[in-house]
Amino acid sequence: MSKAQASFPWKVDLRLPQPAHEQIYRQARAAILSGVWPPGTVLPPVREAAAALGVHFNTVARAYRRLAREGWVVSRPGRGTVVQAPARAAHWQAEALDDLARRYVTQARWLGFGPAEMLAAVQRALDQTAPAEPPQDAAGEPSTSAAGGES
Repeated sequence: MSKAQASFPWKVDLRLPQPAHEQIYRQARAAILSGVWPPGTVLPPVREAAAALGVHFNTVARAYRRLAREGWVVSRPGRGTVVQAPARAAHWQAEALDDLARRYVTQARWLGFGPAEMLAAVQRALDQTAPAEPPQDAAGEPSTSAAGGES
């Protein structure tokens, strides 16, 4: 059985105060939580991911080690780093939502918006946005592969 190979569709922004390994960790965790990288997905090798992201391989390795320590992935010699079903997914999903909310509030405040304007914008977005659907393949069937396709 062939496993889906994960890709890194993101960029690391070295201008941000957040360290590169933290940016990689958070983006990978978000991909797992959102189902973009379902259980069984093989993460790119450390050196390949580092080259794609423009960072040192130790930076990616540090993010992968944290993902493994927290139970998001498991490293299997000769088979790579593979996504596993997180045991504490509900906790991490709540944390991810809080993180998104903090980033939104920070950016909105920087732009000069107050709490009432922010809440109104969120309500408009909720009213205009359809509920999230699981990823689908070209035939419209629920997808079990990660972004980037099969390898």
